[in-house]
Amino acid sequence: MFGKRPSRPGDPLPDDPAQIDARQEIAAATRAYERGDLQHAATHVEHALVAAPTLPEAHEMLARLASHPDGGSRLFPRADSMAVDRCLARAHTLAFERKFDEALVLLAMAQAFAAQTPWADVPWVTNPDTAVAADPDFVARVAMHLLDVQRAAPDLHGIRRAMQPYLRLVRNATAAHPGHARLHGAAAYFVRRFDAAAAARYAERADHLEPSHAALVVLGMAYRDLGRVDDALAAFERALTFDPASIGVYADIIDMLFDADRLDESLSYAERALAIDPDHPCSKATVLAIKFSRTRHGEYLDGLSALYRAQPGGSHEQGHVGHLMFEACQKAGARTTVIQGTPRQVLRQAKRIMRQSKKTRPLRYLLPPIGQCAR
Repeated sequence: MFGKRPSRPGDPLPDDPAQIDARQEIAAATRAYERGDLQHAATHVEHALVAAPTLPEAHEMLARLASHPDGGSRLFPRADSMAVDRCLARAHTLAFERKFDEALVLLAMAQAFAAQTPWADVPWVTNPDTAVAADPDFVARVAMHLLDVQRAAPDLHGIRRAMQPYLRLVRNATAAHPGHARLHGAAAYFVRRFDAAAAARYAERADHLEPSHAALVVLGMAYRDLGRVDDALAAFERALTFDPASIGVYADIIDMLFDADRLDESLSYAERALAIDPDHPCSKATVLAIKFSRTRHGEYLDGLSALYRAQPGGSHEQGHVGHLMFEACQKAGARTTVIQGTPRQVLRQAKRIMRQSKKTRPLRYLLPPIGQCAR
């Protein structure tokens, strides 16, 4: 889980931090410190931090090591590949030395090892003085690294506590550096999944300071999350002036308008996207979904099914096409039959209903009501 580094004979580091008794490690560190063996004391503190990253006794011992004339960050040397215990110990020691830029980067690296663990839940991270002293470019870099951690997490709720210190850091940094456009843009991307309104404010500030494609994309996404569809569309359109061939922006617009039942506009943007990239799966799926939702012709549902099967299993593209299959069923529906399940199950149910409708009554009376099709 955390990777490994060479361990000293007789002093192995367990693969599972849960096996480490942090207080025993601090007791061993104290004994080593008192006999002048700083390196062994440092090793035991590393072990304690990975098991209990917010343990006060661990940070007290770390402060003693950091302030010792022969101690400091040299006890936790940097390497091309560092395990999480070394990242944590070096980060906190550098913060003691007020070298906040590298300290924050190391903490963010540690966060990728176990996103749900509150590695950064320590006073120096949330102290406003840290945000003042740190280079805003480094804070922006940390925010964007942690955005990748968010995207990789299966559940945002599971990492919310671990992200709180970084959210405070970003809030303090934007207050301390109100004229730094890149920092405000990165802040918008980082906080959007937790607080869309705050993300919109950061993105608006970034756009005011230095309009850019990236700032306008996150502004559009924040407005979309807030339900401000017209404002989001205006931001996305401005983003396209910086990069007219940005398929990702077209995909955001198409999805947003489709979900808002503005199907003519969604279809228009999908056709514009296909003129740029005729093989763009999300745009092709939107065209098919709109045509099916309007006509209920089986050929369009067949096309969606074929497109779904053509995408790599578990990919974003396959999930997106599957989502559109569900939505197409919703938008074609009335109030009698509910279709739910996986995309493949939805497809089988829809086809069965279509076959039955030829013998009984129109399909429009048999597909699900709006909001009933499971995603």
